This record gives sequence, structure tokens and C-alpha cells, in this order.
Amino acid sequence: MVAIIIISFLALMGAAFSIYFWQRTPSNAASSRDLPPRQSAGLFDVSEPAALAERQVADASKRRAELLARAKGGDLDALPAALSEQDAKVYGDILDALVEWASHRQENLNALVSHVSKSNELRANKQLAERLIDTWKTAPDRRSTTEMLHIAALSDDAETYQQAVELVVSFWQRGRLTRFSAEELAELFESQYWILAPEARRGGAGFALKRKLAGIRRELAAATPAR
Repeated sequence: MVAIIIISFLALMGAAFSIYFWQRTPSNAASSRDLPPRQSAGLFDVSEPAALAERQVADASKRRAELLARAKGGDLDALPAALSEQDAKVYGDILDALVEWASHRQENLNALVSHVSKSNELRANKQLAERLIDTWKTAPDRRSTTEMLHIAALSDDAETYQQAVELVVSFWQRGRLTRFSAEELAELFESQYWILAPEARRGGAGFALKRKLAGIRRELAAATPAR
């Protein structure tokens, strides 16, 4: 009787241990569910950075096309929008398109010049400065002279600014700018000179401009009546 009890007890103990170890061992199905899915990288898969770069290029090209269309239609706000792209070529292309639009009517040119002049961030270019210089020659006065010199300086082209200064001096000497005194002209030339970009004030053309302005300053000082 005792033997039967001992055998039964041992059998129960064995069954308990078997159940315990079975619960501790994960099934193959459960193990498979716990593993992360395998990523299949095909031979021609594009990496995420490369795909992102392609999307950025496509988006930039689309924005440029939209800005060009706006500029060709005379939308002056396309210029500050181009500036926000922080791409000199895009800004140059948009400004060229606006200059072409402005060339068809004097009102268009006046609007573009005013838009650029009144901004603290927008720049001009040589083409816009030259168009304004040609217009200025027909009816120079105090306001238009200041505006023309300002746009010439904003073109960041030393030769263009020197041409504008020389024309103003020539017209003044011929009595066509009587509202300016010699001292006022000297101050105007000096103030607009510092609007040129630092790169434009350096180099051969920049050095020639400095020498020219120094000579003009002496001429104007000699023409100023002694007080």
C-alpha cells in the first residue's frame, strides 16, 4: 500500500514538472510572431536619402517654373519669393524675366524699379540699371537721379555704377541738374557707393571706380563756393 502511494506521488511530481517546462518553452509559431519582418532589398531599390534628394530637386524645379510664369506675367511678388529660395541663379532668372516684362511699357519699368528700390533686401542687375539709365537721360530730375543711382548701385556692378555717376556729373556740368549742389552730389555718390556689394567694390573694376570717385569728389569740392 505504501509503495502504491509513493509511486503515485512520484508520478504526480513528474507530471507537474513536465507541465512547468512545457509552459517555459515558446512554440515555433510564437517565436516566428515575435521576430520583426524581414526587409527585402531588391537589386534596384533606391535608398531613402537618394529618393529624398530627387524629390527635393523636382520640387525646386517646379517652384522655379511657377515663379518664372508669374514673373513673365508681371507679378512683382515673384522676386521676393525667388529670394527666399536662396539660389542666386533662380533669383537672376526671375529678375531677368521681370526686366523683359518691364521693357514693354514705361509703367512696367517704373513699377519694377519702385518695387526694388523700396525693398531692403532685393537687388537689381546690370540689365535693369541700363534700362533705367536710358530712361533717365530723357528727363533727369532730382528724384529720378537719386533713384537711378540707387538702382545702379544695387546692380552690384562697379562699371555700371561708374557709368551712372559719370552721366550725372556730365548732366550737372551742362546745367541740366540745377537742383543739386556740388556738395549734395558728392554725398549722394558716396552714400550709394556703399550699397554696392563688397565683392563689387573689390577687384580691377572696383579699384577703377574708387579712383574715379576720388577724382570727381575733388572736382566737386573745387566747384563748391567757399563759405
